[in-house]
Amino acid sequence: MLRRPFFSRFALAIATASIGMNATAENLLDIYGQAKLNDPTYQSGLHQHAASSEIYYQARSALLPSANFTAMHSETEQEIVSSDNTLFQKGTDDFPTDRYELSLVQSIYDYTSWRRFGQAKEEIKRVDAERDAVEQNLLLRTAERYFAALAVQEDQASIESEMKAVKEHLTLVEARRKSGQARKTDLLDAQARYMQTVSRELEIRSRFKDSLEMLREMTGRSPEGLILVGDLPLIQPEPADPAAWFSQAKEFNPEIRVREFTLSAAEKEVKARRGAHYPTLDLEVSFSNEEKDGTVFGGGSEVEETVLALNFNMPIYSGGMVSSRVRESVQLFNQAKDQLELEERAVQRQTFSAFDGVLTDISKVEALQKSVEAYELAAAAKSIGFESGLVNSLTVLDAERDLFFARSEYARARYGYILNRLRLKRAVGLLTLADLENVNKHLTGKEIKVSFYAPVGCNKAGGC
Repeated sequence: MLRRPFFSRFALAIATASIGMNATAENLLDIYGQAKLNDPTYQSGLHQHAASSEIYYQARSALLPSANFTAMHSETEQEIVSSDNTLFQKGTDDFPTDRYELSLVQSIYDYTSWRRFGQAKEEIKRVDAERDAVEQNLLLRTAERYFAALAVQEDQASIESEMKAVKEHLTLVEARRKSGQARKTDLLDAQARYMQTVSRELEIRSRFKDSLEMLREMTGRSPEGLILVGDLPLIQPEPADPAAWFSQAKEFNPEIRVREFTLSAAEKEVKARRGAHYPTLDLEVSFSNEEKDGTVFGGGSEVEETVLALNFNMPIYSGGMVSSRVRESVQLFNQAKDQLELEERAVQRQTFSAFDGVLTDISKVEALQKSVEAYELAAAAKSIGFESGLVNSLTVLDAERDLFFARSEYARARYGYILNRLRLKRAVGLLTLADLENVNKHLTGKEIKVSFYAPVGCNKAGGC
């Protein structure tokens, strides 16, 4: 297993200076804690999960008894216009009627309802997998935006260092020009390069502000500063075979699990729709009371009625609707199979890409670290060479610019390594809060726990 120091002395100096200037700087877990409370994308996913979970109770309700109570009061006016009964040849009357009824219906046999209840259980598994994806996406999005901001923050520190060096060089050239020891072209080169550096510093400052706004988009507030301290070792992925990582992904990746449960639910939907051909049997019990105060044909009455009934319904023909819906569900089932295959291929690509990215970034970090050290020595040597008259001004300025780009690439390679490790865990479906806590421990130099948040992304085998 390969282990190397992760941050150069230059990066540590930048971070230490940053913390000294801003005692309220925030670490990775600070940003994550704020995002978990305030990120609209995350909160929307939780609300969607809560809403989708109700499908279980809705499907179960079709298997449970239903009770209804109705009450009615009416005023009736009757008039005998004609009658064959000689006792009631004429007359009018008006009277009230009160009626209430209590009924209870219990399904005894309904194939479709039972199939839909089984389907709802698969849907619950699907929405739980979607929630796992939402949880892990928040972890990864937080890290991606945090390290994007850190990369620009390092660019800003690097450009400020370059500006200082170029400014000192410009001052030296101006002094030597006045004494006749420097050419006019050296002065013009120094002035032009200094203004270019100022322009790049303004651009980087704008990018840094935008990167903080991206964090504010998640957390609801802009961080006052970001913390970067400590060493992070470069560790190769274990197991060392990307196929082994993909094998885990096929079991734990939440998007694959969503497609698997969608496929299972689609299969049960086919059976449920075929059940529309089958008979249903219900038990109904009802009790009613009707009271009339009088009619033109005689006095009032009160009638109580209790009914116990078995309702049998046998579908015979519905114009071909049932058969059409079955054919539709079969096609949707086939579509779900294709979507599962598509998701597995996409996850395989993501897994292999993240795995290769970790290995590539390890090599890049090692190479770029040496590159930065070489450029630092070269810039110092060329500055001394200019003072000795061995090199011209443009050579010194080019060395400072090359050093800036080397530092920038080195920072991005370091953060790329961290993010690709997290992306690899996310592709597999095992990214947890513990992963962010581990990264944060190395960055801050101390162990910090977000104790009021439970680890997310626990897998089906019970591990987290």
